[in-house]
Formats: sequence, C-alpha cells, structure tokens
Amino acid sequence: MHKEVIVYEEPWSDISEYPEGHGSALERELRSEVGLTHPLYEKSFSIIAKREDRDDVLVKSDSLFFVVHLTWSGCRESESYPLTDIYSTEEDLRIRLESDIQNY
Repeated sequence: MHKEVIVYEEPWSDISEYPEGHGSALERELRSEVGLTHPLYEKSFSIIAKREDRDDVLVKSDSLFFVVHLTWSGCRESESYPLTDIYSTEEDLRIRLESDIQNY
C-alpha cells in the first residue's frame, strides 16, 4: 500500500522546519491544555505541522488527524477548549488544508 506524504503550503509548515525543540514545546503546551473530555486527553500524539498565522497545530494520533487551536493558557482548559477539529482520513485533512491555503 502506497502512503502519500502531506506537502504543506502557506500558512502551514512542517514542524521539522522549526528549530530543534519547538515541536516539543508545542506538545508540552497542548498536553497542559487538554482536559478530561478532550479527544487527545492521555493519548499518544505527535505534532506534525504548525499554522503560521494562527495558534493552530496539526496533530497525529493513531490514524486520526487533529487541528488544534492552542490557547497558550499553560493550564487545563474547560470542556470545549482547546478548539479541535478531527479528521479521520488524509483526504479529509487535505480538503481542510487546501481550504486554509485558499483563504490565507
């Protein structure tokens, strides 16, 4: 089975394009914000991209993708925060990313 690679365009950038440690810092912030009812609570995940014009990060956990808007509060948020969109397929994610590019 062929696995496609996601190619990011502005406003998104692959997290590997940032200085070492940037992805880890974003992950720590996200872990501090997610509450008991958040879909990423106590899940293993990795941040794979960051949106330049907003505080959004693209997260992969198991077979799902999440676009999460960080609040930068440094603490656990209420039930509905941080705002998160979930994508179950790469195709659904591509549609979202293409929309972001067009509306940038």
